[in-house]
Amino acid sequence: MFARINFLLGLGLLILTAFYFAGAYLVVLPLSTIAPDWVKPAAGVAILAASGITVQLLSIAMGELRGIALYAKGERPGMLVVISQGAIILGHIGALYLASGLIVGGKPMAEMQVLAIAAFYVVGVAVAIHEWRQRKLART
Repeated sequence: MFARINFLLGLGLLILTAFYFAGAYLVVLPLSTIAPDWVKPAAGVAILAASGITVQLLSIAMGELRGIALYAKGERPGMLVVISQGAIILGHIGALYLASGLIVGGKPMAEMQVLAIAAFYVVGVAVAIHEWRQRKLART
């Protein structure tokens, strides 16, 4: 059960990270040059839309990717699962470190740090999906 929750949390944070960069470069940056007064309302709407879309994508993932991190009786997780879960956990640790620096120290988020965290999530999610597909093919 932990592996399933960890996968969904990692996928959700990866989706939100993608929306963060899309919002920063496709909404806020152009809007700040054209209409600076509209940046805050547009950013608020973008945050609400990104959260709603993330929830919808996670609900799709729960249905379509149902077999990820769920094993039939007699099946055991292999090394790919350990690698996947480890990468996602490293992403969580990085995200907590980044959030603690932002909340406690008031340090701004560096884009390279966010990209490094996203890379851990990408590796973890991709390896989990690959492992699931291998198990699915082995059954048939």
